[in-house]
Amino acid sequence: MRGLDWVFDEARVDENAGDLDDTYVESRVIFGVKIVRDRESGEIEILNTTKGGDYYEEISLSEYENFLVKGWRYGIYIVALSNYRRKLEAIDSKVKEVINSSSGRKDIDYLHERRKNIMQRYTRVSKKLNLLN
Repeated sequence: MRGLDWVFDEARVDENAGDLDDTYVESRVIFGVKIVRDRESGEIEILNTTKGGDYYEEISLSEYENFLVKGWRYGIYIVALSNYRRKLEAIDSKVKEVINSSSGRKDIDYLHERRKNIMQRYTRVSKKLNLLN
C-alpha cells in the first residue's frame, strides 16, 4: 500500500484536476473530490465537496483505502459514483414527494431532466473506471 504523499503526487500531475493552490495549502479538485496538503505541516486530507454544507466533509476510511491501494484516479471515480448514487436516491424520493403532493408537471419534468443528466455522468465515470480495471 502506498502513502498519501504518493496519492497527492498523482493528483498534482493530473492534467484534468483543477489547481487551487494558495499561500497555505496545495490542492487539486476533480469530480467533487478535493485533495489538500498543508504547506506548513505537510498533512494531507481528501475531501468530498458534494457533502457537508458550509464545510467539505472528509471521505470515509474505506474511500481512503481505495486511494491508497488503487491510486488517485480510481479513488476519485469511486467517490464520484457514490455521490451520483446519493443524488439519484434524493431525486427519486423527491419525485415520490412531488407525485404525492399533486404538484405540477413542470416539477416532475425538472426532476426527470436532472436524473437523466446525473445518469449520463454516472455512466461516463463508470466507463472510465472500467477502463482502469
